[in-house]
Amino acid sequence: MDKQIKIGILIPKSQQYPSLDRDFIRGLKLSNLNVKLFVESIGIGADEKLIIDKIQKLNFQEDISIIIGFLGHCNTSDVYKYASNNKILLLVADLGATIPYQSAYKGIYINSLGLTESCYQVGKYFSDKKYKIATSTSFYDSGYGMLHALEYAFKGQNHFTAHYITPFNPRENEATHMDQTINTQQPSVVFAFYSGLYADENADFLKQNRLTQKYPFYVTPFFINDKILAEYKNNPHELYVVSTWMQHDTDATDFSSNYKEVYTESPSLFSILGYENGLILKHILLDAANLKTSSLIESIHRLNIDGPRGAIRFDEETNRTLFNHYIYQLHLDSFNTISFKKIETLINDGDFIKAFASLTKPEHLGGWDNAYLCH
Repeated sequence: MDKQIKIGILIPKSQQYPSLDRDFIRGLKLSNLNVKLFVESIGIGADEKLIIDKIQKLNFQEDISIIIGFLGHCNTSDVYKYASNNKILLLVADLGATIPYQSAYKGIYINSLGLTESCYQVGKYFSDKKYKIATSTSFYDSGYGMLHALEYAFKGQNHFTAHYITPFNPRENEATHMDQTINTQQPSVVFAFYSGLYADENADFLKQNRLTQKYPFYVTPFFINDKILAEYKNNPHELYVVSTWMQHDTDATDFSSNYKEVYTESPSLFSILGYENGLILKHILLDAANLKTSSLIESIHRLNIDGPRGAIRFDEETNRTLFNHYIYQLHLDSFNTISFKKIETLINDGDFIKAFASLTKPEHLGGWDNAYLCH
């Protein structure tokens, strides 16, 4: 194939995660794609009209029909319809923070971090263990689909003891309110999900009320930040992360070591999505007979390659990747160095995605639109 294959990139910007675009592109480039990239900014990734305008620009002005995008969780159906109707191959990355009410579109393939799916998987784990769960989150983070996914795993059984949500404007004694809400119920474990500045805020509250020393905490990966890690270093207690991938995994992959060698820092959750999407594209370009979208689609349905999170392939019904999820336990070695060790594998048979993929999205379902957690 032509060595100067043109690839469009749609990438958002974030105040809270200023390295999001850089990390995603770095991961993408690490896959050694022999292509020319055309990068377009899509703001916070929530404006479908802007995204379609950028797709039109790439398609008509640059004659690009293969696009990689880091897109939002809402208002994407018009984008998918437009790309599909115009025979554009759109390889999407997302965090999977909302319930995936979305039927498959021809030529649209979604590679997700699977945050809501992680919550569903750990919910099944809690149910099997007969744990009583207190949840803890922020007003902002509760607007995504994590709590709904956790609840769906319980199949109508009430495993919740309490829900604590930090108000948008926290009270002066917010740490005490959190402590009282959770302590009153005496749960088996606390399931907590926070992101960005709200994760920083939460870390300050936990330092004051010491809840992490009273209960095992199960969290999503964006809960983890330097403040939290410092607290657990000073007071080692049970902390578990549920995710398809985790930074500082004790089972370090070639991807992590290569990334660190090239960029002198560890990859982020955004880096791995960029790398995988680049890897997917690299293999289908090598496999496809030509650059026609129909040929590339045939190739993508044959895809079954090894990646940092396991085998990369797309489910035939949903056009989505399916990865196992893991429970990682915080580990401190004799030098007080932090890492995360896989202690449980939560097998993903795809039932969560398929349960919602064919359903119509509820008309008044809440949630935030941007492509990443936090503002």
